[in-house]
Amino acid sequence: MKRITMRDVAEQAGVSKSTVSHVLNDTRFVTEETRQRVLDAIEALGYHPSQIARSLAADHTNTVGLLISDIGSPFYPPVIKGVEEVALAHDYTVFFSNISYDLDRIVRSIHTMIDRRIDGAIAMSTRFSSEMASELLDAQIPTVVLDWDDEAMQAYRDRVGVLSFDFGSGIKQATRHLVDLGHRRFAHISGPLDVWTSHRRRDAFIDALAEFGIPADQVMIVEGNLQIEGGRAALRQLAESDQPPTAIFAANDLTALGVLWEARKLGLRVPEDISLVGLDNIPLVEQTTPALTTVALPIYDIGQAAMTMLLEIIRCNDDNQPGECMMSQTIPTRLIVRESTAPCPD
Repeated sequence: MKRITMRDVAEQAGVSKSTVSHVLNDTRFVTEETRQRVLDAIEALGYHPSQIARSLAADHTNTVGLLISDIGSPFYPPVIKGVEEVALAHDYTVFFSNISYDLDRIVRSIHTMIDRRIDGAIAMSTRFSSEMASELLDAQIPTVVLDWDDEAMQAYRDRVGVLSFDFGSGIKQATRHLVDLGHRRFAHISGPLDVWTSHRRRDAFIDALAEFGIPADQVMIVEGNLQIEGGRAALRQLAESDQPPTAIFAANDLTALGVLWEARKLGLRVPEDISLVGLDNIPLVEQTTPALTTVALPIYDIGQAAMTMLLEIIRCNDDNQPGECMMSQTIPTRLIVRESTAPCPD
């Protein structure tokens, strides 16, 4: 059977191939009479345009890139699902790149995305830098970043979409909860301190404690790595203190899980000996024993919000109205109290 082409449609309708392309891709005004002739010819011939051809004609590939730090983290699958469901609803395909916190990998991934002519990019990595954003923008690729540092946000205020976390509100709720339970000896297990987001979470906790009369020099800080083993190692260090903490706030849930499991090994009880709070609310923490109290992020909603913002920026750029785009959004956080916190044992 002969494959029907755009040329066949043009001949049937008595128009040029470019007119058929403009009708299919809505890239130029075509009179209603001519448009209808083209549509009638498409229906009569049973023409099915190539998605690739349509994308090239419209200068779009209907593909977006998603950079993520660690596909092995339970945080990312719900985020990815949120991104993908919005993308699919708008006929976009998502090209994933797992960079594993590796700078070389993120640079290679960005170059690959540029080569693939993606229509937009979402960066969900603490390693994503201003220089990387510039590469994407120089290639005219709209970009959305999750939880960027303040300096980069200021420099790219009107050029890059940014989703930020309101860590302060949820962490303050957690701090008040622990203080109300009578705790006065606190520890924080941070993420890597060469990453700015670790400072943001740590500082939010220290600031909240200060509001309740507990100065920063009384807070034990141990640097972790946002992984389970980092939580285990941190608890071993804290347990050796002359006055170990009665309450621990971990920078993320994986760290908190490490604390929980190491506590059992050390003969410490959660929450009877140590109250424990995490951050993220990954699905696993409801199933632990005890179930983990945590500062929750709306993980699935984050993915949806990022993709929705990116589509809006793409639309604004197509309409040559960049000033009309929503370029920032703040994601709320909230405390979910479960079983890993209890009154201070002292």
